[in-house]
Amino acid sequence: MPAALRGHREAKAGTHAPLVGRFLCPSSRLAEMRDLLVPEDLIELGLIADTGLPGLPAALSAIAAEPRVRMTGLEIALPREADQARAATVTLASLPADLGEDVDVFIELPRLPGWHEALERVAAAGRGAKLRTGGLSADLFPTPAEVAAFIEACVALGVPFKCTAGLHHAVRHRAAETGFVHHGFLNIVLATAAAVAGSGDAADILASEDADALAKAARAVPGETAARTRALFAGYGSCSLADPITDLRALGLID
Repeated sequence: MPAALRGHREAKAGTHAPLVGRFLCPSSRLAEMRDLLVPEDLIELGLIADTGLPGLPAALSAIAAEPRVRMTGLEIALPREADQARAATVTLASLPADLGEDVDVFIELPRLPGWHEALERVAAAGRGAKLRTGGLSADLFPTPAEVAAFIEACVALGVPFKCTAGLHHAVRHRAAETGFVHHGFLNIVLATAAAVAGSGDAADILASEDADALAKAARAVPGETAARTRALFAGYGSCSLADPITDLRALGLID
């Protein structure tokens, strides 16, 4: 937590501050974060409700009592139930009614049968969706086809979405230390652009490890498509702030 807060402060004060979003903190670690705040902090917080719906009231009360923190995002995972549509309906209905229009809510959808029906409930409620794209074991990494299906469904329904886990670098690659194949955040951006354009090749883009080709494709995205892509792909969670910047610089996409 100390390193994360320090890195966030530095990034928000740096050249690439516009690329850095909210500070993401689990409900279970709010007290730890609060103890590390300094007087001049004003943290834009994305709350990850890892204690579930039962722990949400206490977490929201703690945030409301801390003037150095302003919550603008809330992320909560659906329970891994057989009926995902029902799980989404119950979760959405159980969210506090007074969250405020300035709080973006993202519902994490498990990779289970019925996820599309759950996404439809999320769309109807005007909330965003979240996909987990990695983890500590190989089975937690969805295939390019699975990620493409999620992205294309979000685009079709007009649901803003974010991704989390495993997106350490811009381009799809195999991690030397684990052997796991990680998705690339640039692949996801371009797959979203492909879905927006209706090209039908999102899965192929997600499977590509050709960094030069992906960088060239990024430069060629039309402005209108880019704007719609950015509106739908809200961002991704990353434990590293330096690696994405380093990768984008190496690809010639930022200075």
